[in-house]
Amino acid sequence: MVRERFSAAMDRILGASGTPERIVIALSGGMDSVALLHLMLGWARERGMAQTLLAAHLNHGLRGAAADGDEAFSRRFAEGLGVPFASEKADVRGAARRERLGIEEAGRLLRYGFFKRLTAGGNDMAAVGHHADDQAETILMHLRRGAHRRGLVGMREFTVMPLAGGGRIHVVRPMLDIPRDDLARYAAKHGLSWREDESNADPAFLRNRIRHGTIPALEAILPGFRARLLAKARLLADEEAELTAAGRMLAETFSRREPGGLLLRLDPELFAVPERLLYALRHVLEEEMGARLPYGAALSRLAVLAETGGVGESLSLPGRLRAGKESDGLFFSFAGDGEGGESPADEILLPDPPFDIETNGLAVTSVWLPATSMTEADRQNRFAEWFNPRALRWPLCLRPPRPGERFRPLGAPGSRKLQDVMVDLKIPRRKRGGPIVLADHAGAIWLWPHRLAHRVRLDGGDGKALRVEITPPGQSDQIHRRD
Repeated sequence: MVRERFSAAMDRILGASGTPERIVIALSGGMDSVALLHLMLGWARERGMAQTLLAAHLNHGLRGAAADGDEAFSRRFAEGLGVPFASEKADVRGAARRERLGIEEAGRLLRYGFFKRLTAGGNDMAAVGHHADDQAETILMHLRRGAHRRGLVGMREFTVMPLAGGGRIHVVRPMLDIPRDDLARYAAKHGLSWREDESNADPAFLRNRIRHGTIPALEAILPGFRARLLAKARLLADEEAELTAAGRMLAETFSRREPGGLLLRLDPELFAVPERLLYALRHVLEEEMGARLPYGAALSRLAVLAETGGVGESLSLPGRLRAGKESDGLFFSFAGDGEGGESPADEILLPDPPFDIETNGLAVTSVWLPATSMTEADRQNRFAEWFNPRALRWPLCLRPPRPGERFRPLGAPGSRKLQDVMVDLKIPRRKRGGPIVLADHAGAIWLWPHRLAHRVRLDGGDGKALRVEITPPGQSDQIHRRD
């Protein structure tokens, strides 16, 4: 049944995309990608297309000798099947820092850029090994981040993905209807071997916590939960297609290229149906600018900027993208292009943790750690704070204080205006307007580097905590006493 479902998916994909000159198969060395290459080779031989296949492996440089072992294994496996093989090494950490992205998102963009360089024609495609379990995990991750309808649809079998800097690539996922357990049985039946990535069990990564904890718990309470979730996602796909088309029409009607970026004219028609505004904004960002937002909530924040933001207000997004409210609309540009650089007045949306970025003259890092592992050095480091992830409302952002904004400092009996807290702390007026507030979707959580919000404090449990460090230039190696 696995082979039949795979073949049916590939036939559907070719009906949508046309016949390719080359199919690049993402081969990481893991079970999913090994099964993908084996299934793809069988399908291609049946259709006389085996000559179109190319296995590709990007070494992210994150796991040292283990990553080199994955690359060597992938080469042997592909060549053993008689499939040509290509590989490349990338500095994912460096790219994440430069582009203000999380490690996973930076790796994803580098992978697809690598695959694009290996393709030859307009219908060429990159095949990736996402399966039904990945789909369920992705939908739950999107739901947790405040996804709109598209996030609840999940991944598609066939996607034309724009790439930052120009160009597009056809991404295909022919195993989305096949559960992981079925793929494992297929691999065992055909005597396939693979490499295990130890990071797939690391609870520091959200996907792993959902894979090994959330979904099994939901299945135990609601048997068949995964299958019903995926069925609902398929029903939402038709509505998604209609709204995407409407958003595209609005964006093409009211946007225009200008020196340094793109202007979206805020015509009243854009606001007639709020959901269509979101899809128009998404079209501008993804199809026109080649950017990708990590959170549905980030799209909502852009809509608020479009509807109620004042002229001069701006929002800085991962990937160096900036949106600024101007008298005639929203202007989108990339930092370093024209007038698109960040300013201290920007609201800076942060990537999904873990990340290590530089923005607005600050080094900002986040990492998941056991809540019980805080050291005395961290307790004395005024530039680092630990947060209870169960209390956070994503996404996180850095921004200036808002007029009249209130929060409850740790240990205080009630909320106070940030302005009053800053006066009590004797913070000079000149330092009160920059990006000194770390906030989530519900409001301020850290008046940096002085006061933590009471609602996000660690609760004494032994689960995971989010450690965030925000360091001014030239002070990354110093420990500073708290106020």
